[in-house]
Amino acid sequence: MKKMFKNLILFLTLVLTTQSAFCYCLTYDNLNSIIKTKALNEAKKTLSSYNADIKINIQGIPRENIITKDNSIPKIELISQETTFSPNSYKRVVIKDNCNNIVKIFNINVQTLVYKDVLVANEQIPFNGEINNKNTILAKKEISKFLGNTYSSYILNSVAKRNFPKGSIILSNGIKEKSVITKNSMVDIVFLSNKGLKIKLQGKALKEGAIGEAIPVRSNTYNKTYNAIVHSSSEVIVRI
Repeated sequence: MKKMFKNLILFLTLVLTTQSAFCYCLTYDNLNSIIKTKALNEAKKTLSSYNADIKINIQGIPRENIITKDNSIPKIELISQETTFSPNSYKRVVIKDNCNNIVKIFNINVQTLVYKDVLVANEQIPFNGEINNKNTILAKKEISKFLGNTYSSYILNSVAKRNFPKGSIILSNGIKEKSVITKNSMVDIVFLSNKGLKIKLQGKALKEGAIGEAIPVRSNTYNKTYNAIVHSSSEVIVRI
């Protein structure tokens, strides 16, 4: 009886040993490292034009060992559920064995942090305050929410469209070009037609404006108001 029991134990041990030889155990640490590397490489590829430092935080990876039925390293796929870049995105993780059988599927949250030297307020810049190289500096900031809306060098001839506290990032949608025409100043109003007709009258600017901005002007000759585009510090253009 004892001999049969020993033989049974030996047989079960042999079976388990044989089965384990054809299995692969993917630990949480290994899985976390693989997924993080894949997500980081995808982010670097997507954001390659920004020449920035990128870091990745991931949540949702199950804290368990994943066992496959063969002894090869399982294939891990990241499937994005968004078509455009987002600092916080959801991805689906699909784990398959060497025979392409799905072992596990789960969703993760990927937080992408983008660090770059950008223009920052060195002191408080009030609304309509001038922006120059004295009140701004270049500093490394996390800009994932402001991609395409920051500056990587100093800017001139610009004023703030809102208040920028000290340490805040200077955003392109928060500034405007400095006005070259002041309110109530005398300007030349140039009327241009598509056929080449050009008429010049003198008038008054009813609002300040920067080059390229549209401002109302009033002709001294006809006392009529027109919507004109600022061309220089003394000239505006009206298309007719």
